[in-house]
Amino acid sequence: MTTMPVYFVSHGGPNLLDDTEYPPNGAIASGLRAIGDEIKALSPRGMVVVSGHWEAGASSLQVSGIRAEPLIYDFYGFPASYYKQQFSHTVDPQLSQRVAELFKAQNVPIDTVARGLDHGAWVVLKKAGLANAPFPIIQLSLYKNESMDMHVQLGETLAELRKEGIVVVGSGMAVHNLRDLFGSRSTSLRSYV
Repeated sequence: MTTMPVYFVSHGGPNLLDDTEYPPNGAIASGLRAIGDEIKALSPRGMVVVSGHWEAGASSLQVSGIRAEPLIYDFYGFPASYYKQQFSHTVDPQLSQRVAELFKAQNVPIDTVARGLDHGAWVVLKKAGLANAPFPIIQLSLYKNESMDMHVQLGETLAELRKEGIVVVGSGMAVHNLRDLFGSRSTSLRSYV
């Protein structure tokens, strides 16, 4: 079996789905569609998405996919139409259990939970044309800490899945604090910069 690739995509907000702001022939939309087409051509057994919008414990993780759950609309202040968007996909409890097994083998506490995909996962996958994909899509949390070592280990643990026909997708941005971006008129640097 071919080792599946890893993708990192910048997901932005739900307005990524707006064809006026992000036209279908524009660079962002066509780039995401190319990634989606590439993934479909690989015929993976499944997909695990890690989004910057889901953190579990400081030293523990959670994985979704034990059953299909409604999408999570974890964004605020957008037009009502974005809160009605749908992203049809399947989940796979066995894939969720496999992810849990890998982390438990590393002595990382992990729970399998019933949880829908957050917008960091479903918005970008929808724009990539992966709604109704012929493979299951589940999501893994991040740790609720800023430890680079722990998150690198998370990625190394997921690497095993790539040998089993599973595509891994990371979704986020280098900077993603819109409250600080739009809410401050200060010219001084934030403490985290």
